[in-house]
Amino acid sequence: MSLIERLTRATVCLHLAPHGLHGVQRRAGRPLPDSAFHLPIANPDASWEVALAALRGWLEHDGGKKIPLAVSLASRWCAMLMVPWSGALLDRSSAQRFLHSQFGAVYGEGARAWRLVADDAPYGTPRLACGIDTALLQGVQDAAAAHGRRCLSIEPIAGAAWRSIAGAKPDAFALVEAGRLLLATTGGGRITALHSQSCAAAWGDELDRAWRRWNLRAPQLDAIEHVALIDLSGAPQANVPERFAPIAVAGPAHLMREAAWA
Repeated sequence: MSLIERLTRATVCLHLAPHGLHGVQRRAGRPLPDSAFHLPIANPDASWEVALAALRGWLEHDGGKKIPLAVSLASRWCAMLMVPWSGALLDRSSAQRFLHSQFGAVYGEGARAWRLVADDAPYGTPRLACGIDTALLQGVQDAAAAHGRRCLSIEPIAGAAWRSIAGAKPDAFALVEAGRLLLATTGGGRITALHSQSCAAAWGDELDRAWRRWNLRAPQLDAIEHVALIDLSGAPQANVPERFAPIAVAGPAHLMREAAWA
């Protein structure tokens, strides 16, 4: 892509979550003023099928614009694991078999219906892997194509959140969404370990308990004094422990960075 194309290209960044579709338009990686929007979704069962229908409806009423899309998905629809190193990861077909065996051991037979990918961590080191229901991925792609929109990327919100703060090189970060909590350690420009669980609307106390429970399995966490906190829950807390340093976020779609699709 030429420099001129990169400077003039517009992209609509979307975040699809159980109870809302968030969006913002970016040009050359910068959010355009007054372009952000939030579409509430009535979805008591947190079904991705209902959320996908809302995305289709938004595309249908978006004025027929053909601006390409970059999409992030809520953590509850994205299973993530640190998988051990294996030579099978060097070949695409054997990598899928290896990843399915790893996810199947944790999530059961349902993982066979997921699209699995792993990051490109250095040779011989554990890799961060993500599994998303193949039908959900195909549904997003088909919805975009049906309205003449190019879908540049589909990724878990955790990836977008990490890239948004990676320049500050935190030792760890916490991502809180409605009903979901993810903790991660970082190093060498990548996520090195993670813990994910459900959480209540009053997540302030649960955040510290989750960190301490994780610490029992990973004593190296003792050395981490400060954890960057990204709150996308819609339910700000007054009792967040001092260990967690909140980072101001305009909205989940604003976490997207051009590096995700350039």
